[in-house]
Amino acid sequence: MRAKYLLLALLTAPALAPMFAQDAGISRALATSRAARVSDIRYNLTFELNATAPAAPAIPGTEVLTFTYTGPLASPANDLLLDYRDGTLQFATLNGHDIPQTLTNGHLTLPATALLDGPNTLKLVFSSLSAPAGKAITRYKDKDDGSEYLYTLFVPADADMAFPCFDQPDLKARFTLTIAAPPAWTVIANTGAGHASRQGQFDTITFPETLPISTYLFAFAAGPFAAIPGKPGEPTLFVRKSQLAKAQPEAPEVQAITRQGIAYLSDYFQQPFPFPKYDLVLIPGFPFGGMEHAGATFLNEDGVLFRSTPTASDYFRRDVLILHETTHQWFGDLVTMRWFDDLWLKEGFAQYMAYKAMAKLKPETQPWKHFNEDIKPLAYAIDETQGTTPIFQNIPNLKDAKSAYGAIVYQKAPAILKQLDYKLGDYPFRNGLRLYLKQHAYANATWPDLVQAFTRVSGKDLKPWADAWITHRGMPEIDTELTCGAGRVVSLKLKQHDVLGTSMTWPISNEVVAVTGYSHCATDAGCLRATSSRVRWRVDWSDGVVEVPEARGTECPDYVFANDQDQAYGRFLLDSASEEAVVRILAPSDQSTVAQSPATPAEGMNPLMKTQLWTALWENVRTAHSAPRTYVDLVLQTLPTETDESLNRIQGGRAAQSLHFYLGPKGREALLPRAEKLFADRMLNAPTLGLRITNFRTFTSVAQTPAALAQVKQLLAGTLTVPGLTLKPLDRWNLIGHLIQQGDSEAKELFATELNRDHNGEAQKYAYAAMAGTPTPTIKAQYFADYQGTKVQEDWLTQSLRPFNSYNQQALTLPYLRQALDQLPQIKANRKIFFLGAWLGAFLDGQSTPEAQQIVHAWLAQPNIDPDLRLKVLEQSDNLDRTVLIRKTFPD
Repeated sequence: MRAKYLLLALLTAPALAPMFAQDAGISRALATSRAARVSDIRYNLTFELNATAPAAPAIPGTEVLTFTYTGPLASPANDLLLDYRDGTLQFATLNGHDIPQTLTNGHLTLPATALLDGPNTLKLVFSSLSAPAGKAITRYKDKDDGSEYLYTLFVPADADMAFPCFDQPDLKARFTLTIAAPPAWTVIANTGAGHASRQGQFDTITFPETLPISTYLFAFAAGPFAAIPGKPGEPTLFVRKSQLAKAQPEAPEVQAITRQGIAYLSDYFQQPFPFPKYDLVLIPGFPFGGMEHAGATFLNEDGVLFRSTPTASDYFRRDVLILHETTHQWFGDLVTMRWFDDLWLKEGFAQYMAYKAMAKLKPETQPWKHFNEDIKPLAYAIDETQGTTPIFQNIPNLKDAKSAYGAIVYQKAPAILKQLDYKLGDYPFRNGLRLYLKQHAYANATWPDLVQAFTRVSGKDLKPWADAWITHRGMPEIDTELTCGAGRVVSLKLKQHDVLGTSMTWPISNEVVAVTGYSHCATDAGCLRATSSRVRWRVDWSDGVVEVPEARGTECPDYVFANDQDQAYGRFLLDSASEEAVVRILAPSDQSTVAQSPATPAEGMNPLMKTQLWTALWENVRTAHSAPRTYVDLVLQTLPTETDESLNRIQGGRAAQSLHFYLGPKGREALLPRAEKLFADRMLNAPTLGLRITNFRTFTSVAQTPAALAQVKQLLAGTLTVPGLTLKPLDRWNLIGHLIQQGDSEAKELFATELNRDHNGEAQKYAYAAMAGTPTPTIKAQYFADYQGTKVQEDWLTQSLRPFNSYNQQALTLPYLRQALDQLPQIKANRKIFFLGAWLGAFLDGQSTPEAQQIVHAWLAQPNIDPDLRLKVLEQSDNLDRTVLIRKTFPD
């Protein structure tokens, strides 16, 4: 399969100085210069794939790259740089002239003396690396049947690790791909399978040319995949053959929501599906939830084939993931941001439109409640830290683009889009998106292009709104000031200030709700059947203070909340009177007045509002204004009758966070046995399977006393069962991992028994992660050594980070904290996008002491730290700082 170029004698031309210094990565200046000079790009690529050869993990390839060049020639100052790193070149000719094969800082120089004004042809023979981790072409060995799989992942700028290219998003190109692979393999690419032939020991498949796409959206996956065809209009689902039996029951739902999503989005955008076909490929060990390659989305296998018994929330998240990646075919693939500082133009819209589609396709799942529970808290938690950034992020070089990924683009951006949708109204928002996609189809755009489209269709000047929300970091905190007299409202004011302490104010569109009808709840059980009344007022404001004139003279409410329907973005707090009323409303009534189990007057409350009020109370805990012990006590009072599955999950997580980190010894001693008993009881006796599963997971996370750990072992032995729940392998490994972390005397024997019993390939990954929680210095040292290399697959490492940093092993892991921080530059350079966040989150969230805080602050005090990494540490260490403050403020 080697190209004839390998047989030719190669000549070496003198090296020439390029127009831009050959620094590592791709600078904005280099990208701008190339975009002005290069157009009409076509890549004709051939790769030779084979099963793992221990001595030869490299993948040979050939390339014919054609492009049109416009600009000055002849001078070495006008040399053109092509991107290629981590591989080797064996042959290179430009317009028939041999050129040097020297790679400098990831660039190949195309000499100006060999360039033509007009069409140019570059021919290359190269060899690129593959590995289980750390490479753009990843190899995966199936532990079940020994099969080999390969897949590409180039986002944000790693295509140049796989083949020489102009690796920037605004140099879109057409790709023709030929793959030579073993006959038993299936190859999936951006376009449908084309011509196939047998050449020696390989099958050679040539795929039709793609439409114009960015280099990071070009992809292929290869191996003995099994195909599950869908109904007409549905994607084909590809899965490794050892998982076919598990995938077949899940495939119909996955394919159906994809079909429904395509239909909805095609109509909403007034733009048909942009590419000739659409496949879904389940990738084992995939480091993201999914990746939206044009015409072929790769999905994390574990996100589709549930490894533990799923709840309704799990199914909801899977639907959102699929709709998110499907939306990308328009936002990201059809229209692509010009540079990764506008990453939100694809990620924010994909996330927001996924929830908007769910609200249309499956309204019974309460998508906007999930949006408030699962999207906004992550954004708020980062936007309140000194490590936060604007949505539009300054990225001078694409080697830093990985750091743009995070909650600001995935959570804050969709949250401010929800506010924009509310501000403009449904039709102007929709028509603005239609115009934007039409104007920039198969091309690139920037955020001012989007704002211009919205301005044109709405007739409103949106530049002040966009400048505030897109180019400024941080968020507003909104306080409510309610004054009543003689049972009537005298004034209702809203005040905003920047949580970061600047003088910044934001334009905000929100709904204020005043609720009455609960005033007698504290003494009269009849309030359980009371009908509350509510009045809403819309407020559009941009000053530091605004009054709600419509509220004057209305009945003085029990409570006021300034973000009804969750339209606005910011931290909305309760005034003291409203907080007291909300606690009364959420708390159970006196059991002596209730025939059966305790109930709350909040039972008839709108589910979204109920979640928002609980969050407002939790914010008081996180800001050290309210005692965590009081909050946990209220949670334990209310959960026995709480039927909302997702709220059960959230409240269980908050209780566990408090028990593990926020509470002092006395508070933990007082509440832990009660919490264990409650979650165990709900695990066994809650009225629905979803509630029992949710409480099973919470119980597993909090079990610590000998009695609770005995129940964990009974669950493993089958002498204690959760009605309707059959433990899946991951459930069992999570139980064993918890026993290991707790240092249970039987954990080692149970681990060995389970490993001997579970022969599934995934069991080795689960066992690896579980063992990381072993509370011994030797095991910690072994795992930290693993973290330095690339021999262990990245998903194994990622899954082990939290057990390694178990909350009750801080004395063992504290010595690794400074080393973990010092390793950040290497991680940033060599790991996939989300690994750095997972690394920092695990090592920092696993600590709660002033000693750990001092280590982090000492690291931050060093001179010459990468500014981007400094922000990441400031962002991730905020929770440690809050924990130390909470424990100092409420020691008991």
